[in-house]
Amino acid sequence: MYRRILVPTDGTELSARAIEMALRLAAPAGAVVIGMHASTPPYLLAPELGLAAPIDDAWRHEREQQAQDGLAYVRRRAGETGVACEALLVRHDSPHEAIVQAARDRACDLIVMASHGRRGMAARLLGSETAKVLTHSAIPVLVVR
Repeated sequence: MYRRILVPTDGTELSARAIEMALRLAAPAGAVVIGMHASTPPYLLAPELGLAAPIDDAWRHEREQQAQDGLAYVRRRAGETGVACEALLVRHDSPHEAIVQAARDRACDLIVMASHGRRGMAARLLGSETAKVLTHSAIPVLVVR
């Protein structure tokens, strides 16, 4: 079945559901789960702040901590379920591109990720990294809600 499963996480409860699904698929197959956090550089989100602004440093520290916490959760749950696990933190201008590239570079045969299921204006304004991964991935993507 699956040998290498990539599971992007943003540290939310919703992404925890995707992690649990990835682990359920990996355990009986003896697959490796690769937990991944893809974050955008802070200057892309608030260029008017500049990179030297104190608020930028605090924001960057908080984002780094969230990323590390999310990856620690993947490692802990994988250990508890006896699934081999790798963790990957990537900074990239485009999270969906980072996810697709990581899956390719790590020879993954499945991506399991969460979707917030936004619709209407929220979906148009915020976009959907999940939808972008679905569009650009050459391997299967399992979406968990």
